[in-house]
Amino acid sequence: MSTTTFGDHVGSSARPPRRPHAQAGIVFGSAAAAPATKPDSVRATCEAIGLARSTYYYQSHRCPAAIELEQKIVLRLHELRAAYPNDGYRRMTLHLQAEGFHVNRKRIARLMHLHALARRPSPSRPPGPRSFQPRAAIADLRDSAQLTGPHQVWVTDLAYARIQSSLVYTSAVIDAWSREVVGYAASLQITNRLTRIALHSALRSHRPAPGCIHHSTCGTHYLTPGYFELLRQYGLIPSVGEPAGRTSAASRGPREIVEVPRYQSWKDVLSQPREFIRTLYSTQRVEYLLGRRPVVQPADRVAVN
Repeated sequence: MSTTTFGDHVGSSARPPRRPHAQAGIVFGSAAAAPATKPDSVRATCEAIGLARSTYYYQSHRCPAAIELEQKIVLRLHELRAAYPNDGYRRMTLHLQAEGFHVNRKRIARLMHLHALARRPSPSRPPGPRSFQPRAAIADLRDSAQLTGPHQVWVTDLAYARIQSSLVYTSAVIDAWSREVVGYAASLQITNRLTRIALHSALRSHRPAPGCIHHSTCGTHYLTPGYFELLRQYGLIPSVGEPAGRTSAASRGPREIVEVPRYQSWKDVLSQPREFIRTLYSTQRVEYLLGRRPVVQPADRVAVN
């Protein structure tokens, strides 16, 4: 099993870095049947994705109370977005302040952007000058590929799993042929590094040949210049589109929160991460993301003994 958390590997300097809080770690690896025999270290992962270890550990010292408060705000923002789909961050801030949250507009704007809860511009309004829309990612190449084996099309997903005590953010890479989670990263905090660590875990475990299609179903965290540079370095072809189980882009709304009540706390997730990933990415969820439906026998067919 290839699974690593914050603090599992430290540097060899005379003064070791401060051990991060257990509530602020990232667990990553592969939940497939045949992962890499050698687990990844934090050092190797950071070097592979071009991330300084100091940046990797930057948010690891937030106290549990701060993490819990932010998760409560995110959960409430999801509810408010469903109730007030046309409200921007200013009105969302007023809603939260009226409910007793001590927040300002800058914080709510940041959280709404980070969690893809910002109000979407009208179709007639052109994107702003800072929008990153690489031409290579516009096409949806998922359905054009003729699968003849594993590691030809990878589909990524960013899931919000609600366990009994908190939210767990999970980035996963699913192989369209085997329908297994070939790479994942999970944390109580969501950042762009989560997706990059999940991608490296998949590549470290399975090493696909150049030309593998990398399809993203949620573009916010997968359309950054840094992530596209990783795809170029690894020889992956970017593709972006809605989940195959979604009928139209018009049905897009707040990110779905998946209930996983079997797990009580983050420590339970850390103790059995592969089982958690397999529970979260059930057969039904994988079918929704990949779009392939199981064969159903016709109702009028009668078995003959």
